[in-house]
Amino acid sequence: MKQKVCMYKHSMNTLWQDVVEDSKCIAVHGNKQKAYIYRGIKIINNSEGIKIYNTKKSGLNYKEITEEHYYYFLQYGFKKGVSIVLKKTYTEQIDKLNEKIQSEVNNRNNKKHYDSLKQRRETLINKYSKLN
Repeated sequence: MKQKVCMYKHSMNTLWQDVVEDSKCIAVHGNKQKAYIYRGIKIINNSEGIKIYNTKKSGLNYKEITEEHYYYFLQYGFKKGVSIVLKKTYTEQIDKLNEKIQSEVNNRNNKKHYDSLKQRRETLINKYSKLN
């Protein structure tokens, strides 16, 4: 079987170096690991290597980003990768809220809950529109 070779413009080490040198990235070092957060994206460097997590998903149990999302970071760099991943995250969240709003209108018809969902959607749309 022929091995697939993919050339990226960045490596995990250059991404890490960009984060370390960026004053907008917040250091959140812990036991046996160094970590930084920028706009809800957490990058960790420990004995297992460098990994990236999206803190905007899955509550407090941060999950490592997907292969597709790693592609964006390795291809476009850390800041552009953050922007792309957050746009996708916000789009998914807006779609889920739209479904909940539709369900609320069709089923329960609770005005307070409906208004709350609309407000959350508006907040996400504003965050999305502020991304580069």
